[in-house]
Amino acid sequence: MKHMSISLFLWLLPTLSALVLLIVVGHYRWAWTRRRLLAEAILALEISSIAFLFTTDYSLPLIVLLCLIELWAALMAGRLLFGRLPREFLRASTHLNSALAVGIFLVVVDIWLARQSLGLAALPPGKLLIASLLLSTVLGLAFLYQILWTLKHYRLRKIDQGLRLRDLPTVTLAIPARNETHALEACLRAAVASEYPKLEIIVLDDCSQDRTSEVIRSFAHDGVRFVQGDGPTDGWLGKNQAMRTLTAQASGDYIVFADVDTHMGPQSITKLITYALSNKQEMVTILPTRRDGWSWATVLTTLRYYWQIALPVTARRVPVASQCWLIRRTTLMRLGGFEAVQQKIIPEGYFARILFVHDQYRFIVSDDELGITTAKKWSSQIETSIRFLYPTFKRQPMYVLGGVLLLAVLFVAPFVVLAGSHDMRLWAPAATACGLIWLGYSLVVVRTHIYTWPVTVLLMPVALIQELVLLVASMVVYEFGDVNWKGRNVCYPVIRTTRRR
Repeated sequence: MKHMSISLFLWLLPTLSALVLLIVVGHYRWAWTRRRLLAEAILALEISSIAFLFTTDYSLPLIVLLCLIELWAALMAGRLLFGRLPREFLRASTHLNSALAVGIFLVVVDIWLARQSLGLAALPPGKLLIASLLLSTVLGLAFLYQILWTLKHYRLRKIDQGLRLRDLPTVTLAIPARNETHALEACLRAAVASEYPKLEIIVLDDCSQDRTSEVIRSFAHDGVRFVQGDGPTDGWLGKNQAMRTLTAQASGDYIVFADVDTHMGPQSITKLITYALSNKQEMVTILPTRRDGWSWATVLTTLRYYWQIALPVTARRVPVASQCWLIRRTTLMRLGGFEAVQQKIIPEGYFARILFVHDQYRFIVSDDELGITTAKKWSSQIETSIRFLYPTFKRQPMYVLGGVLLLAVLFVAPFVVLAGSHDMRLWAPAATACGLIWLGYSLVVVRTHIYTWPVTVLLMPVALIQELVLLVASMVVYEFGDVNWKGRNVCYPVIRTTRRR
């Protein structure tokens, strides 16, 4: 016990010192001016504390948890050394993350000290696992309910069949394209086959280095209008600036923004506009389905749109699809246009949240009737996840740590227990939790992956692990590397976003 007390002290001292230094750096101006020097000291303290941590009498799961906290604190010190974030944001973020880390640290130590002073035994690992699995079961039930509700309500319904062609508004289909030679021709062939009577199609070449502009011009005889884009100006994300240019060129009452890998059926725009008018919606985003063949993109998909469907809808979190969305042009201008979202990685989410409060926004999962599909490659899905995940977590490492732990404990752990445990006390709740999570995921996949859903469903555990890796990778790449989209580094415009007053 004496050896353990010394080991605990040797671990507590550098850990607490490092966390206190982080708070001091974020709180005091004199320390902030010396942040790089103090960051080196914090890194040295964290390295020594991790070594002493393994000499304590903590259980292995607790040691792993505390190691994660130590590594996140080391990451915070690395941020101070690199200094890539705007100073005000970096200072506030350092203070917030270090305060959260200190809070978790003190709770863990208090629990340990109370157990030692009262002579209480640690909670058996089996009971901890059962409690975790029961929590996963409750979460699986909640997600299953939300998915059933979403798939029922987010579809074409309440359409006024009495709308006549002459009552329909003009529509502009706006497509930004950058280095899209491989997919652009199929996209435009589907677009010009649209039967909507008042349709304008404009395609912007966003400074491509391939034959994108040639492909666009080859469809001029079909009524496709070519727009030459410019390189992004300072403070703008390239795609957001491209959509601003397309908006300025559009003449339709409504604008449909679509990615190049999104394909529309002949009746898609007619159905979409009729739905918006019938339900008095100013904006609609559409989650496309996959009807292409077998590939990594269809059998090992990322979970971005699964979360959109499974998470509860609130005024602050509404489901949004980026690949295809419609908005009334006057409404877009009234909300500030793309100038209001020039640095936002999900600009359509900003407009959707505002309009949702007034019941003027809907999210739709496409189906056979709507006929909007996607053929996004697996590598493009990975790049998109890297680009979206860290900004979604507000660029806060401690939020990412919480997301990693929740995903690992509540989603991945039940599958690990189910595969490796022979104890019926654990196997039964693990099987229940896995069944509910799998069922909810299956409902989403069957709806969105028309041909490959049997294999895609089976690979859900692999997709969960992939999501864990992508979440951490997104944070690390944003903080210390380059996040490239179509050959452009989007790190600086995204991480330099400041709050608008």
